[in-house]
Amino acid sequence: MKTTHYILFLICLVATLNCEAKREPAWMRELPKPGNDTYIYVRESGEGTTVEIALAQAMVRVFQSTANRLGQPFDARKVNNDLINGVDYKTISKQQSIPVNRVGVYSTQLSNGKWWVYVLCQVAAMSNVEPVWERLGLTSTSETLVSLAKSTVLPGWGQISKGYTKEGLLTMGGEVLLVGGGILSYRIAQNQLDIMRTPNVSVSDFAAASKQYQTMQTLSYVSWGMAGALYVFNIIRAISAHPKSSYDITLAPSAIATPYSFSPTIGLTYRF
Repeated sequence: MKTTHYILFLICLVATLNCEAKREPAWMRELPKPGNDTYIYVRESGEGTTVEIALAQAMVRVFQSTANRLGQPFDARKVNNDLINGVDYKTISKQQSIPVNRVGVYSTQLSNGKWWVYVLCQVAAMSNVEPVWERLGLTSTSETLVSLAKSTVLPGWGQISKGYTKEGLLTMGGEVLLVGGGILSYRIAQNQLDIMRTPNVSVSDFAAASKQYQTMQTLSYVSWGMAGALYVFNIIRAISAHPKSSYDITLAPSAIATPYSFSPTIGLTYRF
């Protein structure tokens, strides 16, 4: 019965953390203030059947509004096609001579299945002036706490939730290997210690077991020390890393419903 309670508690915890992580960022309510007079902030949105299409539409609107303000020609159709085909917006910015620096993305799925994406960009304040972009920490306090809680419970989870999928998976795998290696080395060391304590053990066997014991004992301490260092690094990354604009893998609360039952679970989504 206690195991069932623990499982339900973990499910509720995951659901709470994911709902908290989906809270709108502060710039959705109020635009940040520029740190210098070479750029301004703009916020645009786009809608589409996929996140990529909606994001491309939002970025086209950013380029269009900036081009109109600077009095520069702009081919919206070409830029939209380039964005959908995977051309980086920075490359397009150079090609079109329209300085744009994207610093925030927020996406949400509507009830009809379509996606609505908002972007926050730093754009040139005036023509013929090279903007001095400034790094903006867009992670809210609540998002930082959520990421911290995730990486505390499961190393690497916080990085994955911020879009650093490979880093998060490597952190998880590294922790498993280091902790598992430490446990295995410790067990081998204990077995050698048992041999050393065996009555009437020969001198040669005692010496070999003693050498093996020292080696495995040291290896176990080194493995656990590295696992601890990796865990601390994982916590630091969960706090300091800025969210990426796209996410390869996401964890979210889900449910399996039948006519006679309703089972909460955790849904895993991977973007190929």
